[in-house]
Amino acid sequence: MDGSLTRRGQPCWFRMPKVGFIAVNDGVLLRNHIPRILKRHFREKPYYVDLLDLFNEVEFQTASGQMLDLITTHEGEKDLSKYKMPVYRRIVQYKTAYYSFYLPVACALVMSGENLENFINVKNILIDMGTYFQVQDDYLDCFGDPQVIGKIGTDIEDFKCSWLVVQALERADENEKKI
Repeated sequence: MDGSLTRRGQPCWFRMPKVGFIAVNDGVLLRNHIPRILKRHFREKPYYVDLLDLFNEVEFQTASGQMLDLITTHEGEKDLSKYKMPVYRRIVQYKTAYYSFYLPVACALVMSGENLENFINVKNILIDMGTYFQVQDDYLDCFGDPQVIGKIGTDIEDFKCSWLVVQALERADENEKKI
């Protein structure tokens, strides 16, 4: 989605020979395997429908976060007024924290027969953990060694609403923001 060369130390799938835009369809196929896998392994379990609903909800949240990220970072548009901490937190909460941190724990809770509404504090802690993870990822995108982090960081060049940019803008005066 972001035009990167690598992801987790490997070339991005869409950059592989003869893949290109086929990668979009590959993503759709992979996404469509989630309910099939859940059905194959959990159809007879009492929590099957709740598990399916959980995956659908988290997928929606992740796609919403990705959309927020994309519309905040219009190519060629340099509207710094959008780059605020509440916007950043919303992007990372939905784009990263739900699927990376909340989903695995929520799956375990659902599969053990627990009601997720009884674990709001757990959810909030996991979302905070996901947010801190993304802050670290944003920092490493700028300052990390590509050999260690597995990608060449381009967030600032791509004008992403990253933690570093938001922090810099919060500290900058009007003259510094013009630079």
